[in-house]
Amino acid sequence: MRLFETIEQLEQKEEQLRKQVKLLPESQKKEFYRSQSQQLKDPDTYATLNWFFLGGIHHCYLGKYALFILELVLLITSLIGLALSYSIALIILALLIIYELPQLFFAQKIARQHNYKLSCKIFNEISRR
Repeated sequence: MRLFETIEQLEQKEEQLRKQVKLLPESQKKEFYRSQSQQLKDPDTYATLNWFFLGGIHHCYLGKYALFILELVLLITSLIGLALSYSIALIILALLIIYELPQLFFAQKIARQHNYKLSCKIFNEISRR
C-alpha cells in the first residue's frame, strides 16, 4: 500500500496496463478480462467495510486474513484491558486507531492499488503462455 502515490500516478499505471492488454492476442485478452472480472474487488465495498465495521474486516475482503486476525486480536485485547483498567490497553487502542485512520481515508485508493497489482499478476500469467 502506497498512500503517497497520487491518483494520477495510479491512473497512468492503469492506462499503461490497458495498453499492454490491448496488444495481447484476442484469446488471451478474453482470458485476461474473464479472470480479472472474477477477482477484482469493488473499491466502494472495501470503503464501506472500512467505515462501518470494526476489527479490520476490510482486510478479509482483500484476502489479507493474517492482518485481519492480528487487528481483531489487538482490538479485543485492548477492549478487555480497558475494562480491567490496564493503561497499556489505551496505548494499543491508540496505535490501532493511528494505523487504521489512513486506511479509512484512503480506502478507495487502497482498493484500486490492490486491483492494479492483481491485474498485473493476471497479465503476467497470461502473457507468459
